[in-house]
Amino acid sequence: MSESYLAISDFSGGVSETGRMAEHLGPLGEHAETTVVCLVADESIERLAYRQAPTTGVRALDLLSLFVVALLEGMRNEYDGVVSISLVPYGCFALAVGRLCGLPTHLAIIGVDLDVHARAGYGALATALFRQFDAITVPGTTHRDQLERLGVPGERIEILANGVDRGIYSPAETAIEYDYIWVGRFSAEKDPLLFVRMVAELVERGESPRAVMLGRGPLVGNVRAAIDEHDLGDRIELPGWVDEPADYYHRSRTFVLTSKRDALPLTLLEAMACGLVPVVPAVGNVRDAVTDGESGIVLDERTADAFATAIGRLDDDISERLSAAAPTVSDRFSAERAAEDWAAVLQTLRAS
Repeated sequence: MSESYLAISDFSGGVSETGRMAEHLGPLGEHAETTVVCLVADESIERLAYRQAPTTGVRALDLLSLFVVALLEGMRNEYDGVVSISLVPYGCFALAVGRLCGLPTHLAIIGVDLDVHARAGYGALATALFRQFDAITVPGTTHRDQLERLGVPGERIEILANGVDRGIYSPAETAIEYDYIWVGRFSAEKDPLLFVRMVAELVERGESPRAVMLGRGPLVGNVRAAIDEHDLGDRIELPGWVDEPADYYHRSRTFVLTSKRDALPLTLLEAMACGLVPVVPAVGNVRDAVTDGESGIVLDERTADAFATAIGRLDDDISERLSAAAPTVSDRFSAERAAEDWAAVLQTLRAS
């Protein structure tokens, strides 16, 4: 490989669990030598090299350590560019390292960048920072359009597919144990409590649902309390976090996304690749993956009643048709496609 890139990101904490950020960088390794400066390495991605920054257990100091290590790495070695995931703080670090080392910079947008930072009181600053990157990648067309409205030149924006591992996530002949599955971080923006209320609403309507929720996070206690409050202990299982949820997908019928905001969750794509019917709100870029009435159900209203009503319309014939169409999502969102998208990103960086 003739090119070499410095990546600044981190794989610790909830973001990596729900989005597996290393998998977004892995396809880059097919095109260029990639060194990732981080606090916690994901050694499962063999194509990446790592420089781990020393940690103290104090988040602010750890991030300062990460920035210093990234800057020294950029100054001591020859790189062709700096890539990053998420504006705060890693994109900001990438801009600083790029400017100090004379390198073009890239930012991979995640949901919080546009749904929170760009709309906050400091949104003008976030927007100004977006415009400084030589290349920006987004998970779908909605975020691309948002960036263009914020003044980022269209020629700098590339759509970077979330890569589904089709060797793991594909339909399987397995007995169904769960009617509904929810996967993600138990946090406010993912709204796991809405899933519990949805199951409670289905019970109120005379249904006998079996459900499972995979994940962990700050709202686990709240979810357990809600399950007890609605007397759903025999309806909803909480196995905790599962690194590879394919087995649970294969034993489930319907994937439910309840997020208040999201980009394009890899969990959604993996579930569809396994043949699950997705029932999702119209957030982020989900319409790039789910066509309402053809490969799943897209809801304009994000309430327990709306979810329960939509699910109530999924008779066997409709479910079978949507389930058969869902796996085609992996044709558009695969590791191979992600590698092709990275090639376009590198071309944009070379032209900057």
